[in-house]
Amino acid sequence: MLVAMMALGACEKAVVDEQPEEAKPVEGNVIIRTSLYNIVPFETRAVQHVADFSNMLKFVFYQNDEKVKDLTQKKDDGNYGEVGLTLQPGTYQLLVLAHSSTGNPTLSDPTSIQFTNTTGYSDTFYYYGDIVVTKEQQTHDVRLQRATSMVRVTITDDIPAEVKRIRLYYTGESGVFNAVTGMGGTVNSKQSVTFSVEDKTAPLALSAYTFLRNETGTLNMTITAYDANDNVKVEKELKNIPMKNRMVTEYSGNLFTAQSNTATNFNLTAETEWEVYQQQTF
Repeated sequence: MLVAMMALGACEKAVVDEQPEEAKPVEGNVIIRTSLYNIVPFETRAVQHVADFSNMLKFVFYQNDEKVKDLTQKKDDGNYGEVGLTLQPGTYQLLVLAHSSTGNPTLSDPTSIQFTNTTGYSDTFYYYGDIVVTKEQQTHDVRLQRATSMVRVTITDDIPAEVKRIRLYYTGESGVFNAVTGMGGTVNSKQSVTFSVEDKTAPLALSAYTFLRNETGTLNMTITAYDANDNVKVEKELKNIPMKNRMVTEYSGNLFTAQSNTATNFNLTAETEWEVYQQQTF
């Protein structure tokens, strides 16, 4: 029996509060251990724990274009990020998908992974590749990379008391992910995410995720604010938002009041898990 330890980066040791003190050992003739690259601009790549960036993991094995094994882990499960299972010898294609969406994506075809759009999309990480299984026990350390691109909309003026939710509706890229190519699906999807903003104060940052179909692309977005009775209080359109694969585009500005004619300076730093591609005002 092999007690598998989580893969940790040399520069940072992650602590996961949700993991039980004594997790059950991982068993099976195939053991998968996951970590992911945290890409910091102009710095070296550091290995991070998947629990820092996701709430759910899917481990899927395909053979001859068919799904043969599908395992799910939740963040509060023991050994989150590791799985052990028994497979017949042969060559398989392994998909590991880390996300924080509330619904399970469709995984019958690794070239067309579809998430439910009920509550919006989350930041998503993946690994896809061949694994040759033998009768002997083996351990594979796989490192996930980001699949998503993101638009961050920061509302800088005060949010009126009657506004209860804000919806970001956006088109131009894909809500489907192709793990084989690492890009979005060919279909131009209609995506949306709704945020409860009751009792929220400015500045308020709202994030929307998508899968780019090419290394660069564009989105069109409609920002709509609603009151408690779903009446539209404010609506604003952003056209041709420039996007780059696995990077964030930031928009900042007033949504409820007129923008000042005085130029505004922004002091921006990239979050450690994202690199900023574009920053704009609206």
